[in-house]
Amino acid sequence: MDCTDFEERLPHVPQVFGAMLLTGDYDCRLRVACTDAREFEAVVIRLKADFGVRESRSRLLLHEVPLGPDRPLEP
Repeated sequence: MDCTDFEERLPHVPQVFGAMLLTGDYDCRLRVACTDAREFEAVVIRLKADFGVRESRSRLLLHEVPLGPDRPLEP
């Protein structure tokens, strides 16, 4: 599956709420929200079986630091 097909099909996975294309070792970073480990495992299995994902790494978000929406970007 090419990147365009992958991107077009991602909205059909309800647990995925964000995706970014990357350079480096991995092609894509997904933000996924699941109710438990079993649901997360099912998403990973689906991505591998139906989307051609060959390898994955996962991280659990413990806490997001609020920095504010009007934070200026400094050069």
